[in-house]
Amino acid sequence: MRIIMASPTEIHKVNSFFIEHLNPISSELYSAEFLCPLGIQAAIRRNQMVVAVVDGEIVGAVRFYPKKTTNTISLYQFAISKEHRGKGILKKMLLIIKSAPILALCPVASEFNNYFLKTDWKLQEKRGEYNEWIFH
Repeated sequence: MRIIMASPTEIHKVNSFFIEHLNPISSELYSAEFLCPLGIQAAIRRNQMVVAVVDGEIVGAVRFYPKKTTNTISLYQFAISKEHRGKGILKKMLLIIKSAPILALCPVASEFNNYFLKTDWKLQEKRGEYNEWIFH
């Protein structure tokens, strides 16, 4: 497995990966922005997309945004293919970008909060209708 920054030549593959592996009606996808192909394209061009690749195929992708004003990194979206889940791939991808604490929002009512609990994230605070999780 290779974990690398996505390159502009992979924009179509990354878009297709997210379309295949993110459910647009899922409770953890609280913004249509997560599925916007232009946002994904812009993130790749800004070197803000990490992918995990096995045998030339993307098996995981993480979109992030560094915030200079707070010295944190916002995790916008991520997906791991079903056959590669439970192998710590997200953690390996996050370590590539870990120059500051990584924050992720999740709707309070979403069952996906259990994922963050099980994978060593810490609940930093509740902000309105969102839990803010931190990965150190």
